[in-house]
Amino acid sequence: MTDYSNSKIETFKQCKWKYRLKYIDKIKPEIKTSIEAFMGQIVHEALFKLYDDLKKGFFNTRQKLIEFYDKKWDEEWEDNILIVKNNKEFYKNKGKDFVISYYERFKPFNQVKIIGLETEEFLDLSNGNKYHIRIDKLAKDDSTYFICDYKTNNRLKSQDEIDNDRQLAMYSLWVKEKFEDCKNIKLVWHFLAFDGEKISERDEISLVRVKNEVEDDIKEIEQEENFETNPGVLCNWCEFKPVCKEFN
Repeated sequence: MTDYSNSKIETFKQCKWKYRLKYIDKIKPEIKTSIEAFMGQIVHEALFKLYDDLKKGFFNTRQKLIEFYDKKWDEEWEDNILIVKNNKEFYKNKGKDFVISYYERFKPFNQVKIIGLETEEFLDLSNGNKYHIRIDKLAKDDSTYFICDYKTNNRLKSQDEIDNDRQLAMYSLWVKEKFEDCKNIKLVWHFLAFDGEKISERDEISLVRVKNEVEDDIKEIEQEENFETNPGVLCNWCEFKPVCKEFN
C-alpha cells in the first residue's frame, strides 16, 4: 500500500527522474526549497492561524496577523532557499500583501462555518492505495460544503482549467464519504495574487472519471522502470538540479 497525492502525481508528470530522487531514493537536496514555495508556505501558515484562532474564539486584528507572518518568515527562513530572480524582501512583501488583501476581503470571516483546516486525511483507492486529502480550508453553509485552496502563484487559471482540475475534485470524493449531510460541494480557488476566486462544481459522472484517471496515473507510476529526465525551464527552480544526471 502506498500513499499518493496530487503533488506526487504531478511531480511524476513533470519529471520522472525527479520523482525517483524525491519519492523512491528519498534524496535530501542541499537546496531547501524555492523562494516562491517558501512564501506560499508562510502565507498558508498565516491564514491557518487566522481561522484556527477564530475556532478557538480569538479574533486576530490585521496587525496581529501580519506580526505573526513576519515572525514565521524570520523563524523559518534558511539561507539555502533558492532564489532565481528578485530577492528575499520582494517575496516577503508580496506574501504579506496577499495576507492583507485576503484579510480585508473576508473580514469578519463569518460567511461560513469552518469544518477543517490543513486536513490530514486519506481516501481509499483501488489496489490498497490511498490518496492524501490536504484541504487548506473546509467550510460549510447549510448543506453546501466548500473545499477551498489558496494559490500564491502569478498565473490565473481559466474557468475551463478549473473545471478540469483533479486535485479538489478528488478531495470532494472524501467529503462525500465523510459527511452524510453533504448535498452539494463547491470547489473554491483563492487566487491571492489576483484578490479573487474561481468556483467549480462536479457531477457524479465527472468524479468517477477523475478517480479513474488518478488510479490510471498511479498504475503508470508503479510500472515505471526508466525514470527519464525531462529538461526544461522548470529545471531552474528544481531543488534536485545540483544532483541531477542531466546536469552532471
